[in-house]
Amino acid sequence: MDGKKLLFIALALCIGGATLGLGIGAGYAVVRHFSPSYAEIVWEAAVPAETTITTVRVNPLVVPLEPQEPSFVDIIPEVKDSVVSINVTAPSGRGMGRGEIPGSGSGFVFAEDAEYIFIATNNHVVENTTSIVISLDDEDSVPARIVGYDRASDVAVIVASRADLREIEARYTVARPGNSDALRMGDSVIAIGNAMGEGQTVTRGIISALSLSIDIPDARNRLTLDVLQTDAAVNRGNSGGPLINQYGEVIGIVTAKLIGADIEGMGYALPINNVYHLLMDILETGSVRRSFIGVVHTEISEQFRNVWNFPSTGILVTEIMADSPAYEAGILPRDLIVQFDDRRITGTDSLRDALEATRPGTEITLGLYRDGIRMDVQLVLASRMH
Repeated sequence: MDGKKLLFIALALCIGGATLGLGIGAGYAVVRHFSPSYAEIVWEAAVPAETTITTVRVNPLVVPLEPQEPSFVDIIPEVKDSVVSINVTAPSGRGMGRGEIPGSGSGFVFAEDAEYIFIATNNHVVENTTSIVISLDDEDSVPARIVGYDRASDVAVIVASRADLREIEARYTVARPGNSDALRMGDSVIAIGNAMGEGQTVTRGIISALSLSIDIPDARNRLTLDVLQTDAAVNRGNSGGPLINQYGEVIGIVTAKLIGADIEGMGYALPINNVYHLLMDILETGSVRRSFIGVVHTEISEQFRNVWNFPSTGILVTEIMADSPAYEAGILPRDLIVQFDDRRITGTDSLRDALEATRPGTEITLGLYRDGIRMDVQLVLASRMH
């Protein structure tokens, strides 16, 4: 998806405690936000002095914008049993001073089989941990282990035994995924998570922005993530928890927040449409299969387009990989790719986003220019393991 690039001074992953000292800044800001309660509207008529003055107090009924929408008060009990509090320990220090530090995060049950429940969370919550325990009621805990993870998208899957859950009589439900592509700015959402490691809390807000791209400094490299922005309060320990729409569906995975003295209400979540198939790949194979078309390319920006008189911005193919989908489809060097199904391709980021959101084996249509002539080419995406 096309995204506006955000330049950040400080971006902190909502990782628990000193969770894991991985070089990802963790922290939170406690902000008190005062909102005036509903005030009665007072109309006073402007009348001659000799006339009795009448004060009219109007107490209108509250009319929702969409009366058919369910209330979060009714939805929370339905979805909270799918939300998991995650507590971890990780190694700290070196040599004789080596020890362990605690951390916390959140997750949600997205699948199950006869023996296990499978929990989605952020990779940065569980990476490099020495132990993981989960709780569904903030009282009793059971052990969990990592199935797999994908550092590039910051998602991971952990698993817990249903037998262990039965032993402590823990109830759970499987979360329902929603359609994050259908979100609008202003849509209401709630975040449920293990805030501050203190157990489940709920915060409410709206979708503040769509199709953003954020850069997060990692201990290994800089991560670029495509996210939704919300003003629902995000605190340390919320990472990995669900962002839920007014129908009780998970439309995002809470991942990060922007912090600073002059910043409030800027939390970020991975759109569920972008990562759900990655979670299923990890569940099925322990790793992620990424789609690729098999081209080496360079980005044609607006500047290059004007200088070299290209018909559009996009991806200029410079080389075709042997036996790749692009090779089989007849794509040639100097083809300018501008469309991926219904997504406009304006550069490297938009092509990456389109590939991330589409599973291997899917037949797609690439729109391109060849010698200035617009044409469409069909191909089937191949996969490579990450």
